[in-house]
Formats: sequence, C-alpha cells, structure tokens
Amino acid sequence: MIVTGGIAVPTAALTWPTTTTSSPRVNVGCGPAEERVLLTGLHAVADIHCENCKTTLGWKYEQAFESSQKYKEGKYIIELNHMIKDNGWD
Repeated sequence: MIVTGGIAVPTAALTWPTTTTSSPRVNVGCGPAEERVLLTGLHAVADIHCENCKTTLGWKYEQAFESSQKYKEGKYIIELNHMIKDNGWD
C-alpha cells in the first residue's frame, strides 16, 4: 500500500482476507476515543496501532464537532513515517 501524507484510509484497506477462514483478519487495533484539538478543530479520535508490534500508526476520526468536518468521521489517518513501500523491485 502506498499512502501519501494526510490521506484518510477507509476501513476496508485495514482488513485483510485470510486463506484459511471465511472471516476477515484485522491487523490494526483501535484504542479508546479521546477529544483532541487538531489543526481543523475539536475532534474525538482514537489511536490506531499494529496488532503485532503495538506501534501507534495514526488515528481514527470518531466524531467531528464542526459541521464542515463531519466527512472525516469513520476515516483513518496513517502517518507516512510508519509506512514502508515494498513493491519487490530493486
């Protein structure tokens, strides 16, 4: 996956199907929501982390308190410094 700074990642991108069962495997966990003042105003956000190594990867917008920011609810932000581009090419 290639993510550029500031792109919200949909839930489907964080859920991977398995070959051994019919249920999806989720490799990203979500912490409790808390209110934070971000550059675009007050939001309720929850940190997201890798289920394997527990590194915080970014956050999920749980609630936006300003009407102009409601489109962010349910979206994810993954910080670019936690992404590795691996396409198998040298």
